[in-house]
Amino acid sequence: MIDQILSAPERFLSLTIAELSEAAGTSDATVVRLVQHLGFGGYQEFKLQLSRALAVNRKGDLVVETQDASVTVLRKVFDSATTALGDTLEHLSPEAVSAAVQALVLARHIELIGVGGSGVVAQHGQYRGLRLGLSCRATTDPGQFMTICSLLEPTDVLIAVSFTGVTEQIVQAARLARQAGATVVALTGLGRTPLSRRAHHTLSTSAPGDRYRPEGLAAQLPQIAILDALFTSLHVSQDPYLSERLSRAAAARRGLNAELAP
Repeated sequence: MIDQILSAPERFLSLTIAELSEAAGTSDATVVRLVQHLGFGGYQEFKLQLSRALAVNRKGDLVVETQDASVTVLRKVFDSATTALGDTLEHLSPEAVSAAVQALVLARHIELIGVGGSGVVAQHGQYRGLRLGLSCRATTDPGQFMTICSLLEPTDVLIAVSFTGVTEQIVQAARLARQAGATVVALTGLGRTPLSRRAHHTLSTSAPGDRYRPEGLAAQLPQIAILDALFTSLHVSQDPYLSERLSRAAAARRGLNAELAP
């Protein structure tokens, strides 16, 4: 089975345990035992580490060098964006995404927090939520969101954004929100982090970076894409009710604008 994996590692990354065991002519239990024997906590962790190893060569071409011309930098920036989206989609847990969407559907209020570049992502989430007429707010000041998270209710959802997953204020706020009974969704980088350990559902992103483009900045695009997917899924799940509600709001705005027109 190891020979099969090494002969086509890229193909292996897309296989489930059942698909791999069938291709290797063995059982699911054998696959699990092999992964554990190699020192990995589970099948997904094994695939994650293999993917990272394969990415070293692939991402080498994405690093911006001092001698690069502007057109080369442009190509590398766009290639990096494509890679970040592709890698993120590959490693996202469908179960975690579905669970996060369900939590948002049932939420009375959605709170998003982040600092720095992660704060920009949180603000985008607020925009998407408000456009759907939801009770949704983004807070980027730790002094404010610490208090807010401690006062959340079991009917609320916190989306905590931190690519590193170690930002102290975000981790502490997630802990406070969980203690208050709220559902915590972590939007963070790959791997087990302090933030993911305090979340009910973890949505992981991957992004290449170099000294000219901080990794956290490159992570914003896949993080925003995930938020778009969450809120779009919420909208779809609530149709036709939500679309009709938004249409009424749009009609009311048009009527108001017509009254105010000279």
